[in-house]
Amino acid sequence: MHLVMASPNRYIQEPGILKTAGEHIAPIGRKVLLVGDNTTLSVVEPDLYESLDRTGLEYKKEVFGGEVTDAETQRIAKLAEDESFDVIAGVGGGKAIDTAKAAAAFSNRPLVTIPTIAATCAAWTPLSVFYNEEGSFIRYTVFQNSPRLTLADTRIIAEAPVRYFNAGIADTVVKWYEAEASSANKNKNIPTVAGLSMARLCAETLFEYGIQASHDVEQKKPTEAVQKCIDAIIALSGMVGGLGSDNCRIAAAHAIHNGFCVLEKTHHLFHGEKVAFATIVQLTMEKRSEDEINKLIDFLKGIHQPVTLEDMCEGGFTGEELTRVAEASCVPEESIHNMPFTVTPDMVKDAILEADRLGMGRK
Repeated sequence: MHLVMASPNRYIQEPGILKTAGEHIAPIGRKVLLVGDNTTLSVVEPDLYESLDRTGLEYKKEVFGGEVTDAETQRIAKLAEDESFDVIAGVGGGKAIDTAKAAAAFSNRPLVTIPTIAATCAAWTPLSVFYNEEGSFIRYTVFQNSPRLTLADTRIIAEAPVRYFNAGIADTVVKWYEAEASSANKNKNIPTVAGLSMARLCAETLFEYGIQASHDVEQKKPTEAVQKCIDAIIALSGMVGGLGSDNCRIAAAHAIHNGFCVLEKTHHLFHGEKVAFATIVQLTMEKRSEDEINKLIDFLKGIHQPVTLEDMCEGGFTGEELTRVAEASCVPEESIHNMPFTVTPDMVKDAILEADRLGMGRK
């Protein structure tokens, strides 16, 4: 395909937007299934529910199982069908929203996304990342339809634990490095150029404002720096693949993240935290200059992300565990094969060890 663009029909980002959420959701459907966990469904009180009541919308809160699994997404899809909901709304972080996305697709319902944290671009993108019940990665599934509406309340996002925000910054900085790698040997058509420009803007914005914004979120202040970083994490980041199509995709860093997911000892880490270290691994694998790698390491340290194996797990990892990670990163369907050169498990393992050495040197 020459051009594929995917984005929400409407994206609204401002502090307090949930106070008028009902007005924006009503044209989509009058009966809303809200999917989230106990924490996120309470975080949006009272603004969201008062707005839905004021607009005369009927709604039900459904707590999802915590993982984006086939069984859970099909369960919620069936609930939406059996109880004749008009629209499904994902409320929370990436896993809640990805679950709602899949359920909306399986039940042929329009989707609304309401992120309560800025940890990924899940609220924007038309795909879900599926895991098994134990939390190991299974697959990405891309859906035909994007969210009909995204409501990003920056006051709520700024009041969330800063760890989520920091992980979101890490998961967004990588967009530039992966887009650059995945497009390296491809035709630089206009969509690719646009996607690369957006990916570069993500990185530039976060390098400029990210550390200050992290400090501001610690103080629960939705400052200008925080607003700019939320722009980058949710909207600009989501645009990268939407504009660049198959030429600006994830590459080694996300594959290595998925490789680490096979080890239960990494399941306490957030998605962006594993991606952070995996990005250093990708740059090492690409033989980037030490200055460029050190710039990234220092930035990640500034937002409290893991830059060594010890940071990821106390006691580190055995050689056998790193072999498992490297092998899982290189299975045929993984995004590591979007790199502009052939990647082998031995290459990945060596790069992990080298990234660890460089990270230790900067600490």
